[in-house]
Amino acid sequence: MNRAEFIFAAIDVLFHPFQNYITKEGVECIKDISYNDQYAECKGDIYFKEGAKEPMPVIVNVHGGGFVKGDKKHRKSIAHLYADRGWFVWNINYRLSPKHKFPALPYDVVSAINYLKVLSEKYNLNLDKVVLTGDSAGAYAATYAVAAAFDDNLTAKVGLPKSEIKPAGLVSFCGIYDLMSSLKLKIPFGMVRCIGEGYLGFKFNKDYSNIVEYELVNEVGPSCFVNENWCPCLLTMAKKDLFCAGQGEILYNNIKNAGVYVVEKHSTKFIDNHCYHFNFWTKTSKDTMKAVYEFLDELYAK
Repeated sequence: MNRAEFIFAAIDVLFHPFQNYITKEGVECIKDISYNDQYAECKGDIYFKEGAKEPMPVIVNVHGGGFVKGDKKHRKSIAHLYADRGWFVWNINYRLSPKHKFPALPYDVVSAINYLKVLSEKYNLNLDKVVLTGDSAGAYAATYAVAAAFDDNLTAKVGLPKSEIKPAGLVSFCGIYDLMSSLKLKIPFGMVRCIGEGYLGFKFNKDYSNIVEYELVNEVGPSCFVNENWCPCLLTMAKKDLFCAGQGEILYNNIKNAGVYVVEKHSTKFIDNHCYHFNFWTKTSKDTMKAVYEFLDELYAK
């Protein structure tokens, strides 16, 4: 276990009780549905309320964990919150690094999104209202899936499955989106190098000068593939983020410059740090989640 795996495993254990104390009455959960039988990791849980009279809009939720850890079970409460508001939630796991290298993560997320067509054979789903969301590494993955859905050249270059469902929206929480600028982040314990080398399967020089030799260096960061066809987006960011400082601003500006509808919410205090929205009891989280719900309601009404 490398240092990144150890730290993010500890985060999962320590923060799980505080991020998963909310459950909603009437929300059903069916666990461990495989969306790719080739890999044991590729399973998801569904959350929904019985008795929907209209086709349910869909949220695909991708957990974070530094690309190396994390699990769908740590996102139980946020899945309950979405499902309680009438959304069908597809809360997925995916292959982790360093065992699995890029592009395994975006490959799995696109595959999971495409699997909604199978789920729709049993459940009453509105596949015109599919919103992708995730936190941290999951935000990266959800954003990458949006980029792939609206750029066939990227899909072909990286070798991803063709996107069979076009996302109607993106809700991205405190993600990392730009590879080159992320290498400059001052994260303790050499985490940038550890995570980056594990995710890419590529050994960096001390000064990262050889990153240009990585075959897919120009395809790793989803912020580089924003175009005018993207779906509406809501981004959240922590101004004093320990892990992803400045990343949300890069993506926000690229989306805005492309002429795509985008809104943002951010925290300013150090205590409201990376993925602060999971601190559901705080005012900052409540304000952000209110904006998320309003964004989702607006998408559903269109």
